[in-house]
Amino acid sequence: MPPAMGQPINVVEKPSSTPGLARFEINRSLTGMGHERYASVEDILDDRPVDELARRLFASGGVTQVQANGSVIIVHLADGWTGAQLLDVIRGLYIYYPPSGNGEAAGTAAAAEPEAAEPAASEPPASESEAGEPAVSESDTDAATAPESVTDRETAVEASEAPEAAAEPVPAGVAEEDPQE
Repeated sequence: MPPAMGQPINVVEKPSSTPGLARFEINRSLTGMGHERYASVEDILDDRPVDELARRLFASGGVTQVQANGSVIIVHLADGWTGAQLLDVIRGLYIYYPPSGNGEAAGTAAAAEPEAAEPAASEPPASESEAGEPAVSESDTDAATAPESVTDRETAVEASEAPEAAAEPVPAGVAEEDPQE
């Protein structure tokens, strides 16, 4: 499985003197010098990183309001929620293709068919044919039966220094006899 892409945000939850509020400081500014307030999901009108973070925090179900100013995020927690439960939501804002629960990257499906990496038991090994001779691939067969041009033959004869190369070229499709056999 490929690793998740992106860069996690470093998040530190700071103590808050007000019950029901969680204050987070992160290692990057989401709003610049501006202050963003979201009382509900309907208040999110844009697609900036701070807007996406607010969407994700509301989608977690543990947040009733979100405020962000620079690198500080303050959330109003729903009953029974703590700030520690939201750390991963903030940390994963810039993570793309995060791992899903089943060990795969989110958005990808497992292959429905098994891989055909191994030949079936009834097939001969790819390295030898049934007669025990080396197997010939399709590309070898195509090259052996493909007609050569006269220029290619002449070039091959001129380039070769062996005395056998000066012999009459054999027409395509006719097998040459090997003198070593």
